[in-house]
Amino acid sequence: MPQSTPHLPPQAPASLAPDAASNAALDNAPAGRRIVAIWFPYWLSEIVMPAEKRDAPFVLAEHQRGTQRLAAVNIAAEACGLHLDMALADARALVPDMHIEMLDPARGPAALDKCARWLRRYTPWVGADTHPASHGLLLDISGCAHLFGGERRMLDDMQARFNRRGITCCIAVADTIGSAWALAHYGPDSLIIAPSGHGADAVMDLPPDALRLPEDARDLCRRLGLDSIAALAAFPRASLTRRFGPYPVMRLEQALGQAGEKSNPCVPAPEFIVRKNLAQGVTQLDVIASLTQTMCATLAAKLFAAGQGAARLDLILTRADNEMQALSVRLAVPSAEAGHLARLLATRLERVSRGFDAGCGVETLCLVASATAEVSTPQAPLTLGHRAFKTPPVAALAGLFDRLAGRLGPQIVVRPVVHASHIPEHAVGYRPVHAAPLSSEADDAGLSVGGAPSPQTRPLFMLCAPEPIEVIAEIPEGAPYRFRWRRVLHEVTRAQGPERISPEWWPSARQHNSLTRDYFRVEDRNGCRFWIYRDGLYGRETGWPRWFMHGVFP
Repeated sequence: MPQSTPHLPPQAPASLAPDAASNAALDNAPAGRRIVAIWFPYWLSEIVMPAEKRDAPFVLAEHQRGTQRLAAVNIAAEACGLHLDMALADARALVPDMHIEMLDPARGPAALDKCARWLRRYTPWVGADTHPASHGLLLDISGCAHLFGGERRMLDDMQARFNRRGITCCIAVADTIGSAWALAHYGPDSLIIAPSGHGADAVMDLPPDALRLPEDARDLCRRLGLDSIAALAAFPRASLTRRFGPYPVMRLEQALGQAGEKSNPCVPAPEFIVRKNLAQGVTQLDVIASLTQTMCATLAAKLFAAGQGAARLDLILTRADNEMQALSVRLAVPSAEAGHLARLLATRLERVSRGFDAGCGVETLCLVASATAEVSTPQAPLTLGHRAFKTPPVAALAGLFDRLAGRLGPQIVVRPVVHASHIPEHAVGYRPVHAAPLSSEADDAGLSVGGAPSPQTRPLFMLCAPEPIEVIAEIPEGAPYRFRWRRVLHEVTRAQGPERISPEWWPSARQHNSLTRDYFRVEDRNGCRFWIYRDGLYGRETGWPRWFMHGVFP
């Protein structure tokens, strides 16, 4: 990780005569372009660290080179002498009472992507910092700062919001990506504003590491005694290219504004968007719902013309004080029907009516289809076959699911999903309707698993978890003679089986079920039928198998 403390190098040696042509900052960036670089020096630890442990040493560990090493540390751990790539055993010896968690490699990028979406409150252009040793974001705020009272007030608001969430950040703004990145990572303060047209002057005293150079180029700079960007920029570009190669020279010119640099936004601009600016702020939710209905009609027309349907809608309300509130709606099946979209948004607005704060009034409404998919109109069959009476239309079910999820919550309405497993309790799971695909083809594909048991061999009612029972059998490998379940004794008059189900072979599955099961369908004297199984093979897997009740037949 680059140094976060200021590094002020001495002046360049007098023997190095600056090349006037090379030292002139020729800003090739578009006129008025302003780039904000945000660096999170403790990102991985601070997004995971519990709030009550922020002042205590906290580290994240991962397996590297056959041992556990530190992948992230917080400020308190760094103050105790811990650092990245340190062996976990050495860290424990130095700080025995530190809090340790294992690193989740996917959590950092996912949280950074979420942060990038949140930062779109300031500008629509938010890009990712691609430097491998840095967790940060880049913002193009050209033409946006005046909406927040200027660059200083915008960056102060940005930093204050991160600090309230316990996230340490260093922020810098300059004319180019290279200069803003250098000031954010190696500047003397946590918030730096380089005046427009003077980004090159602001980075001259920073070390060459601020140019995002590869390791071999940084080592060469240290061997040559080049301890500042000014010392490096004093040489003619041809000499630097012969000694360092073209890549470090390109990085130097990008930082000084002598070469352009492109960066793609990590959150692409939405294709289907409807915006409405109001001359006067609105505070009534019913008025907002009425405006949203008109916007849905416009958005639906755009979607229909492109053959697309909205799978997710985001309604962004901007108040007069620049505060933003976003409401999201997911759909079970992509839709371009204006009435359906408007009803879902109206239900969502109704749910937030109690806690809604319009402040001085909502001045801007932005409706975005943030997730879309291609939709097609199905052709009706010429004759009514059995399929027409088997299930209702998918679109009707999807509309019902959307309305229920809008009123009850997206995690409440679930549907069964078939899993590729022969273990009965793992063969079917439940997922929110908006997380599982809803289509007749998907249902048929899920039910056509090779080797699936027939419905007659499976009970209609299966217990959520198998319950232990007491069993008496004539022989250990045979069917039960009588059993006791929930304090009631049952005499078995007829038994069918066994149906043997072997444990799944992969390690993650074997830890849940590592024994072979023998299932029996039994009937007692009262005509009640049960589905029970013996867990483990007698004499091979266990000395005395256990029995469980798993379901009841009608």
